[in-house]
Amino acid sequence: MVAERLGRLKAQYGGSLVTTGTRLIDLPFRYGMHLLIALRLPLDQVGAFYIVFGTITFAAGLGRLGIDRALTREMARALARGDTNSARRAMVRAFVLVALASLVVSAVIAAIAWPLATMVLHKPDMVPLFMIGALMVIPQNLTNVAAGALAGLHRVTLSQTVYTWLWPAVFCATAVLMPMSDAHALGAITFGMTVAMLIGGTILLRSVPAKDDASDAVPIPPPALFRTGLSLFSLELVQLLISAAPTFVLGIVAPTEAAGLYSIAWRVVLVIYMFVGGVASMVSPRFARLYALDDREGLKREVARALGYALALSLLPIALITIESSRILALFGPNFVVATSTLRILIVGQLAATISTTTPELLGMTGYATSLFKINILALIALIVGLALLAPPLGADGAALAVSLTMVVNAISVTIVAKRRFGFVPLGALYAMVRGRESHAAAPATP
Repeated sequence: MVAERLGRLKAQYGGSLVTTGTRLIDLPFRYGMHLLIALRLPLDQVGAFYIVFGTITFAAGLGRLGIDRALTREMARALARGDTNSARRAMVRAFVLVALASLVVSAVIAAIAWPLATMVLHKPDMVPLFMIGALMVIPQNLTNVAAGALAGLHRVTLSQTVYTWLWPAVFCATAVLMPMSDAHALGAITFGMTVAMLIGGTILLRSVPAKDDASDAVPIPPPALFRTGLSLFSLELVQLLISAAPTFVLGIVAPTEAAGLYSIAWRVVLVIYMFVGGVASMVSPRFARLYALDDREGLKREVARALGYALALSLLPIALITIESSRILALFGPNFVVATSTLRILIVGQLAATISTTTPELLGMTGYATSLFKINILALIALIVGLALLAPPLGADGAALAVSLTMVVNAISVTIVAKRRFGFVPLGALYAMVRGRESHAAAPATP
């Protein structure tokens, strides 16, 4: 009985546990990176680094336009049909589109570095930082395309390795061997992303299925990666702006130190998103496959299991960060303890995102990308209005309030749409699954 139950749990969650273990590797490297930056840089340079890093990360998204996410969906669907050639064509097309768009974005960043730093931020010392950041765009985006392709091939553990901890690991190895300044930190990140791009590309070449010559006679139109990517990118756009816009706005309306305080508080909160985002990335290709097979009941079960897994992983970190906010921030240095209230405000938004885990991916991977786009426009408006009204008078706390409000709006909206489109919401599906198991377990005892 016990062996049978353990076997069932292994079949259901074994792969998920391996992927989660891979995500846990992210902790020492990604937070080692942020710890090195916080401990080795003055607070004003911490702020300058995160203003540039956030801005470049957002701009890099414009060179990707969700094509890596669209590639995951297209490759998963093609492989579900047994069409390896379409999967290969989609992959090549994605790399070409993203490489060209990233080259344009990188050139634009270099061209506007001076007016952006001097006329918008009023910080001319940041001009060389933006120039270094422009070099980051191409390797970052091509790394993400490789990771998206690996996810479409259902090589989720390898995908998460490339997506998450590989370049921070290279950064940490590089940073401990070199002097540290905001410019050095950005240069080390660019180097780390370049190494990750090369390793991710090599892994992908070894993983992609061989070409099927027998199916060449059947003409298949190229996948609509750009159109699909734009719809899916609306979700990523909100996520990028949530990460980048607060520090950029604080760089305009407050001292650079305020941006540094907010950035470290946000990075602490991201330990929760590491689990939530990992689960979402893990199940996205499964959603696409089940939808392509028209397995609605399987889709509901997958949604419920994914949410239950995300809650099991996230609730303890949420409680610990809420209770021990000051002590956790003190690990980055005594100057950061004053961001305790900022950190606790941000926790509210992360709790909302945790409860609605995988719902945006459910809509995006099952043909409802247009609905997702409308939701994300609403969330984007909430973020912009919130930052405009709250950041100038309240500084880092105001930026945190705007971000949490945006995440709550997004969570409520995707839940409402999922109920309308599928007849269930992930939290309700999880509850039904748990009740069903309880009823099944109690059935033998019923006379």
